[in-house]
Amino acid sequence: MANELEKAITIKSAIDKIDAGDFLLPSIQRRFVWNTEQIELLFDSIMQDYPINTFMFWQVNSNDIKNQFRFYDFLKKYVEYKGGNNEERKTKGYKNFDAVIDGQQRLNSLYIGLKGSYAYRQYVYRKKNYYKDETSFPTRKLYLDLLNPITNDEQKKNYDFRFLVHNEHKKESEQKTKSIIDESGNQEIVPCYWYEVGNILEHKSEHSIITFLAKEQLDFAGFPGETLLKLYKLINEKTIINYFLEQEQDFDKILYEFIRTNSGGTKLSFADLLMSIITASWEMGQSTKGAREELDEVVREVREFGFEIDQDFVLKTCLVLISNDIRFALKNFGAETIANIKTEWSKITLCIKASFELIKLLSFNNHSLRAKNSAIPIIYYLYVTDYYKDINKDNKHKDNKELIKNFLHISLLNKLFGGSSDGFLVKLKKTISENKINNFPLQEIKEAFKGTNRSFNIDDDKLNSILRTSYDNLDSFYILSLLFPKFNFEFKNPNIDHLHPKSKFNAENYKTLKSDEQREFYENYYNTVLNLAILSEEQNKSKNDKQLKSWIEEQEQHNKDIRNTLLVPENIDLSFDNFEEFITNRETMFKERIKQKLK
Repeated sequence: MANELEKAITIKSAIDKIDAGDFLLPSIQRRFVWNTEQIELLFDSIMQDYPINTFMFWQVNSNDIKNQFRFYDFLKKYVEYKGGNNEERKTKGYKNFDAVIDGQQRLNSLYIGLKGSYAYRQYVYRKKNYYKDETSFPTRKLYLDLLNPITNDEQKKNYDFRFLVHNEHKKESEQKTKSIIDESGNQEIVPCYWYEVGNILEHKSEHSIITFLAKEQLDFAGFPGETLLKLYKLINEKTIINYFLEQEQDFDKILYEFIRTNSGGTKLSFADLLMSIITASWEMGQSTKGAREELDEVVREVREFGFEIDQDFVLKTCLVLISNDIRFALKNFGAETIANIKTEWSKITLCIKASFELIKLLSFNNHSLRAKNSAIPIIYYLYVTDYYKDINKDNKHKDNKELIKNFLHISLLNKLFGGSSDGFLVKLKKTISENKINNFPLQEIKEAFKGTNRSFNIDDDKLNSILRTSYDNLDSFYILSLLFPKFNFEFKNPNIDHLHPKSKFNAENYKTLKSDEQREFYENYYNTVLNLAILSEEQNKSKNDKQLKSWIEEQEQHNKDIRNTLLVPENIDLSFDNFEEFITNRETMFKERIKQKLK
């Protein structure tokens, strides 16, 4: 846990610490995203004595932390089209400082309102082109009208804080009026005085405020005097920045604290935060893309092959290819690892894309490749052999392709990538690395895992167990996906259904059976993979609750190949009374098909 609540400080003190580089932002923090309305509302809340919530800072005094991870200065000038990019603060050999774990948006908003600026687009009716310059995106500073409180505001604001273009307030001051909406909803013209909020930092005492009010002929006893004095005290004197200070020098612990304090009720994955670190540490070089854009592009390109992956998969793949330790731990994403990933990024992406193109050519689809991590050893193999360059050419790597196909089938049928697979991946990586000069080392992999709980062995007993998987088990869809590789999952809505209708297996129909043993057989097999098929939505609707025999006869009138398509045995009676022969024959067909895949 973080330490106890520290002694509160003033807003001015916080601003000074930002200027002195005593407050920095860790790379896990996201960019500044608040708009001008949010900043204006924050200042109004402070003026109305609302609490602005507690901050969390992390005292960084470890040289390892300073040297290994990146930190950034607060954003001094926000420019909309630049997207709020912070400048890096080199912390190698740097003094001790506090990193902001919770409260970046609020603290940066206070700085921008008091010492910085905010440039956003100057909207012009019918204007089509906005250029990235001061004309289209003018710089604005925060001002406060000292003459008029706000009334009848939906957000209950009392003070008129506004970001105005430099000198824009002077035009209003020349007129000394502004337009407001009164209680009746009518427009009213009232006097105004726009005070640049940042100037409050220049005053050293209340006497200085009084002198200013007198010089500007503003009422000291009325709203102008009360407002400016209150602003002075809240910024310069009152200690309203409350914060916890974490002193431990464990970045992993800090990361999890960041997750807890920034989740806002929405779970942030560890990979999301690793992505923030990588994004912050990713040198663009000649490329205009950052890390997040690069990863998004890989995900999109793999999706074009029909497979769904995410950033977790890409990050894990990067670790397997680049690092000795592949765990999702913060220490494994230090500056050196990220630099190596960046250096190898082009090759990494080519290997990922080549692997999924190959997997598609091997008749897998997004449904049958249920465990996406099973692709990582293939990506690694292509990476260390450079076979990614030509693995998908028709006349190349025929033996390799068969071995990789076999590897995938065995891995997926045995569910070898279920649960935690880091140790499994490390051992696979080692075996492939030691045997990379030949074809894909499937035999060596089998030997390496022989007798373990991740065995690559599939015997008849294992096949029998696989084919008795229940309709209600999620594995049934995966097994059928392997058995029906030509089903067009992309354009047809897959339906799993019983060939012999489930509704027929009831006490009334069992009366026609010859023995209790036959009835037991029906009960044991009607709801297994052996009585299931993947049908298109149209096929499933046409079948409905029809007897298999009559439905197949209907289908054969316009589709002579229906039995082969659905793996329905030829030349046998498909009536309910002949269910045993149907199951026995179909089991033989399924085993032959699976063994053929495993050759």
